[in-house]
Amino acid sequence: MRFVSISELKNGASQVVHEAQSGRSVVVVRHGKPCAAVIRLSEQDIDQFLFEDSAIVRRALTEALDDKKHRRYVTLKDYLGGKRSS
Repeated sequence: MRFVSISELKNGASQVVHEAQSGRSVVVVRHGKPCAAVIRLSEQDIDQFLFEDSAIVRRALTEALDDKKHRRYVTLKDYLGGKRSS
């Protein structure tokens, strides 16, 4: 892991991205305090990254788990047969 200032990032963004792609994380500091990180992110990782960062997805999953807990669901067979619960 390497630490770079904002000005170092601005002047060497390409090198910082290259380092991250090779697996070396880079922490960006502003006024001596960490404010961001540049990490490797593969095409396979992007869906998981976006999924975990989505408030909409988290809220939907929370609601789904609550529905399951309170048995507010319908089986696929019933759903396809037109039976819907409220």
